[in-house]
Amino acid sequence: MITIREAEGRDIDTLQAIGCATYREHFSSIWTADGMQQFLAQDFAPQTLEASLAARHLHLWLLALDEQQQPIGFAKLNWGRPTPGSDRLGAELQKIYLLKSQAGKAYGRRLLEHVLQRASAAGESCLWLDVLKSNTGARRFYESAGLRQIGEVPFSTDMEQIGMWVMACDLPRTGERPA
Repeated sequence: MITIREAEGRDIDTLQAIGCATYREHFSSIWTADGMQQFLAQDFAPQTLEASLAARHLHLWLLALDEQQQPIGFAKLNWGRPTPGSDRLGAELQKIYLLKSQAGKAYGRRLLEHVLQRASAAGESCLWLDVLKSNTGARRFYESAGLRQIGEVPFSTDMEQIGMWVMACDLPRTGERPA
């Protein structure tokens, strides 16, 4: 069983560590070592995380913790973001990662369900994300949760041009976005 809680300012070091660890595990094959280090140094810099955590009206960070309250994954939602190729606003699931050692335990499903509930409770009309075109496993996972492909966007690393599928689903509206 996992616990999912909202990340706070005191979690910057934890988010940085779990973010870098999970990203390296999942995506080291598409970056050079230097490119990966530059990406992580920018994306998970303490000042970047601090600013994002402070902007609660724009972002929601969630931490997934195991039974011993050790971080095993995280998610980041961005509120009210335009869906690529459309003017429709929705919650963007920018990041959702678990340690590879936690695969097969239904933790990813539980974290995604929590994300969907939080986005719906915040009054968002849809949830959207982008997934690497080469990541067929992730695409199947999102499809099994009700997301569908609605477009594509370019994406490249310092090694290659990959591209991403944009996937989305409608949400029931059960609340309003936090102020």
